[in-house]
Amino acid sequence: MPKAQITRFLPALLVATTMTFTASACTPTVTAEDWILEPVPFGDNGVAFGMSVVAADGDGGFWSGSGGSWLHVGADGAILHRFNIDFGHPLHAIGSVAALSPTELVANRTISAPDAVPGLSIVDMETLEYTDVPVKRLSETGAGDGNLEVGDFRFGELAVHEGDAYAVRYQPVPQEYLDFEILRIDLDSGERELLHREALAIEESASTFPGMPPVDIDVDAEGEIYVATPSYRIVLAADGTELSRAPQSASLPIVSVSPDGRALWWGGAEDAAKATSVIVGGSGEQQEIIAGRNTCDGLIRNDALRLMVDDTVEPLPFLCGANAADWTGDSWVVAIGGEADGVLVRLTPPADSE
Repeated sequence: MPKAQITRFLPALLVATTMTFTASACTPTVTAEDWILEPVPFGDNGVAFGMSVVAADGDGGFWSGSGGSWLHVGADGAILHRFNIDFGHPLHAIGSVAALSPTELVANRTISAPDAVPGLSIVDMETLEYTDVPVKRLSETGAGDGNLEVGDFRFGELAVHEGDAYAVRYQPVPQEYLDFEILRIDLDSGERELLHREALAIEESASTFPGMPPVDIDVDAEGEIYVATPSYRIVLAADGTELSRAPQSASLPIVSVSPDGRALWWGGAEDAAKATSVIVGGSGEQQEIIAGRNTCDGLIRNDALRLMVDDTVEPLPFLCGANAADWTGDSWVVAIGGEADGVLVRLTPPADSE
């Protein structure tokens, strides 16, 4: 199994990133109805480039990365790992990830190199050794329509539930644009189960064409599957049966669900919101960046945030245009920002919502 050449950050930077930042001596008042937005310190003054992935590590912490730069934050906020992967290494530009354990991630390596074969790998994030997940076609298992099985064209976002991977797979369709599928994949045998398939139109991907229209996925503790597309918010039963569907218009659709089924969705225009929030801790620069996303006006991506509990949807007036999010411990971690204004935010729901 290949080993990466890892460029470590300077020890002084590691020490600096474990410090707790405080914006002022004043501690804001938090009520039981408030959402709490707490910046996670990393980079200079808590601000760096925008992270493109967030993956809970299953132990209260999370991994976050962008390109070849990776960060692992523990449940207590300490920086456990921080490193760069050298350009040209097969893991330099892995796509989406989902955690199997605190140090093992399932990774989509579709974009790792121009000539890469689409596939999934299990990556040890401490050694950066990786093992490719075996490939077992749907046509081999008798699942799905063998006439549409043309190999793995492209994999997208991932989730993990009870040791299986749930993967978005894109497939070309003759005379049309693309279908996307939701596959459940046994990570030991590679055996696949087709849970859902539907068409994607070119119009749904105006900003990404000729790339893949973004489709996000997450799974709750009961095995229900949440799917965010540019045009819909979809919830599927564990067997793939569609439970609900609501229209939206999203440039980068995101969904992240807590174990008890509270789902955050990014997509659609801002609506009037009653929810209140408080920014706690962090540097002044972090707080300013977070506060600047209380509206979607002027952002490159104007995807507003909504909370869905059962069939009730509530607009939330913060964290517009996020890059990625995942539930970890008792809160969500949300990545926002870009090249010079990237911030990781720990988003804790109101105490009275539990």
